[in-house]
Amino acid sequence: MFQIDAAERTRALSKAALPMIAVLLVAVALGSGFVGLKLGVRYQMNKECCQLSLSRSFVVSAKEKLGLATFYSQMGQDKWVSEAVFPGVKNGIFLDVGSGDGTFLSNTKALEQKGWTGICVDAFPRNMQDRTCQIFKAVVFSEAGKRVKFWEADDWGRIIDETVEMKARMQTYTAPIGEFTTVTLGDILERAKAPRFIHYVSLDVEGPELEVLKGFPFDKYQIGALTVEHNYIEPSAVKSKR
Repeated sequence: MFQIDAAERTRALSKAALPMIAVLLVAVALGSGFVGLKLGVRYQMNKECCQLSLSRSFVVSAKEKLGLATFYSQMGQDKWVSEAVFPGVKNGIFLDVGSGDGTFLSNTKALEQKGWTGICVDAFPRNMQDRTCQIFKAVVFSEAGKRVKFWEADDWGRIIDETVEMKARMQTYTAPIGEFTTVTLGDILERAKAPRFIHYVSLDVEGPELEVLKGFPFDKYQIGALTVEHNYIEPSAVKSKR
């Protein structure tokens, strides 16, 4: 009698446990699917912005999730340089032209946190207290010594010109106008005593990027990787691709 009762109890418990097991299996399946979906979305983002392989994307995503790596740039420029172009380099050199805010949307802070050193150039550098780069408060152009009017509009700040885009910006946002004497990138590199090979150059000066590049001494310095903002504005976008 005892054996029969025990067997029946076991069967009853098994039947009661089945729904719980089913719920757990469904939860695990849904959780795995959710994680897989998140990894898939992150992989696609890493692939589009940074040209990362599936295995590399998984490693980078895990590092971000665990707080071992943080990337700040708007379009993944820092992740591309750090994880796709120079994944093993921890002592690289960068030149950040139009560095703006030292953290928010920065293209080089993540590199600095990885061990890189570099040069940050901006007319009005901001939030740079925890940065180690050499900071140059300057307006760069294709020629040195030119007096220019500069629209002091924070992240939109730039040399004033007669383009339609410039006029539209100034109508949208009110900001003071100052005057600067320009320098070239060659001047900056000499003053900074930069090495002849620069791993990464970030160029984002809200419009005159091509003019700034004309002042880069390509005969003296080599660049490993270069990103140039153009905002899909013709003809700058076409010329920058060339």
